[in-house]
Amino acid sequence: MQVTRTLKLKFHNLNAVKAQTFAETTTAYTELANELLKLPIKERKKLTTAQVITPLKSALANQVIRQVKGKAGKRTKEFKLLPPEVNYQNWRLFKQGKTYSISFPTIVGVKRVPIEIKSNHWQLLLDRLLDRDKTISKGTLKLYQKKNKWYALVSLSEEVLSVKATNRVGVDRGQNQIATAVPKQGFGLLFSGKEVKHRRRQFQKRRQQLQKAKKYRAVKKLEQKEQRWMRAVNHTVSRRIVDFADWLNADLVLENLSGCRQTMKQRKKSRADNGESRHAWAYYDLQMKLEYKQAARGRQVHIRPPHYTSKTSSVNGVIGKRNGHWFKCTSGVILNADYNAGRNLAIWDYRSCPIDFERASTVMVEDNISDGVFGSPPNLMNAVKGRVEYVQLSLFDCTYN
Repeated sequence: MQVTRTLKLKFHNLNAVKAQTFAETTTAYTELANELLKLPIKERKKLTTAQVITPLKSALANQVIRQVKGKAGKRTKEFKLLPPEVNYQNWRLFKQGKTYSISFPTIVGVKRVPIEIKSNHWQLLLDRLLDRDKTISKGTLKLYQKKNKWYALVSLSEEVLSVKATNRVGVDRGQNQIATAVPKQGFGLLFSGKEVKHRRRQFQKRRQQLQKAKKYRAVKKLEQKEQRWMRAVNHTVSRRIVDFADWLNADLVLENLSGCRQTMKQRKKSRADNGESRHAWAYYDLQMKLEYKQAARGRQVHIRPPHYTSKTSSVNGVIGKRNGHWFKCTSGVILNADYNAGRNLAIWDYRSCPIDFERASTVMVEDNISDGVFGSPPNLMNAVKGRVEYVQLSLFDCTYN
């Protein structure tokens, strides 16, 4: 498996002269891109640096031409700001003592600038790159400015050995519980969403106050602060889930929640509350973090259909009743609803098969079957003309290994 990650490296003690050089490089880079965008796409594809007049060095001018030829150039009419990008062949990493530095071309030539390494994990990756480890390779470098601070966004690709998993851990995502990671047998991890709901409401209240005072710039800053905080929460949750799965030698199984904001019904009162609103639910961000952290360990994240995961008992496979945080099985067993759904994901993945739920629903209507015993899906494969056996589908049968 190949895992690509981007390191955000801050320049160490950057002086005003170099900062001005970076700003001028960015301006010239954006201006050249906008000039080339005025040309038809067919002419852009034939361009070379010899046909372009620019103060930029050829390495940067070539990269601008590549960008306007590609997808970015096809869907954009004008760039407000285009961060300078350097091809992997034109930037180098150095280390002297404990100090790391990067050299790359700018508008006035190649500059070598020291960088800060805040993560020990990033330091190990950079050391492997300096040692010419064949399992890791360089990508592009981008110059990036935020809040008057300059960063180098460095892309690195790493080859990771695939690990054959012997188990599955089902991860049910929600708002009452941010995530519930459950194996086929044994205990699981539950991450409460109570603190997240409380903080969301605090951010919402503060945002409303700022909007009334017409402090729109402060509103934008507060939104960015909320997003950073939520990403940090998801980083912590995903790391603990991945560690748990690694300990069990397991892959992760998640529900496919794409489009859930449109398909799941919600009252206006809940929709207006950021603690409950599904539009404020960062479920996809958590999924992305789980995927890349699993990939870094050579493991996979499997995405499965969400049908019946919350309605079916993980004890006997029969559809039961959910009441708030609790799920009651027809056998009388009461389970945490999120734990039950997570365990279903872990169990079902061992014997999952392609199922067309819409087709199954159509067949049930045609045969005048409104419901099975205990509300469970009937086994239509074992149906005999004039008689339907109300037994559980093997997919929902959790009573055997």
